[in-house]
Amino acid sequence: MSEAPVRRGSLRERKRAATIEEIKSVAIDQLAADSGQMTLRGVAREVGLTVQSLYNYFPSREDLITALVADAHNALADAVQTAAREQRELPASERLVRVALAYRRWAVEHRARFLLIYGTPVPGYRAPEEGPTTEAARRLGATLVEVVFGDWSAAELGGVRRPGEDDRPIPALVTAAELLSPGMPPAALGLGLDLWGRIHGPVMLEILGHLPWLGPDAEANYRDTVIRAAADVQRVREHGV
Repeated sequence: MSEAPVRRGSLRERKRAATIEEIKSVAIDQLAADSGQMTLRGVAREVGLTVQSLYNYFPSREDLITALVADAHNALADAVQTAAREQRELPASERLVRVALAYRRWAVEHRARFLLIYGTPVPGYRAPEEGPTTEAARRLGATLVEVVFGDWSAAELGGVRRPGEDDRPIPALVTAAELLSPGMPPAALGLGLDLWGRIHGPVMLEILGHLPWLGPDAEANYRDTVIRAAADVQRVREHGV
C-alpha cells in the first residue's frame, strides 16, 4: 500500500511561510549589524513590504523578536538533541563531549542567533515570562538534563550533595528542577547548572572574540575542557560531592 502524499500547503500558504522566513532573516541580520537596533520599518523596506503589510505577519517589533529568540533556542535544542540521539550508544562521558561539541559548533556557525539568546539584551525588548521563548529555553534545558543524568539511578541522583557544610536545598533550584525534570533532587540540578556553565562559558568567550589566539585549536581546547568537566561529574556520581 503506497503512502499518502505529504500535503505541501496551498501556494498562498507557502508564499506566506517564505515571506515570514525572509522577514526573520533580515531582522536577525539587522540586529547583528546594528547592536540590536532593528525596526519594523527598516525590515519592511529591505524585504520590499510596507510597514502596514508587515503587520500582517508580525503585529509588533516585540512579536518579531520573540519569534527570533524562540527559533534560536529551538534550533540549538535541535542540534543538541540530534547529537544526543546519534551518540546514544556511547559511554555517558563521551556522549556528553559529543553533545557539547555540537553545542559549540552551532554557536560558531550561527553566531548572531546564539548572541540573540545569550548575548547583550536587545534594547527595549523583554521576553514574555511565559510563552514561546520560555518554552523553547526549557526544551533546551531538559535536553541537557537528559544527556547528563539520563542513565543515573535514583540513588545516584539522591546522593548528590551541595559542597560545604550547608546541605539545605536552594529554593530556586527546587522550583527549576520541578519545571525541567520533576522529581530531580535540586542538588543534582545544581551540579548540572555548574556543568552547563563550564560548557557554555568557553563558547561565549570564543564567540565574543576573547580567544582569538587559539585559532584553529579552539575546538581541541574546548574538547579538553569538557572532558575535564565530565570527569568531575563522574566523580560526583561515584562519591556524592
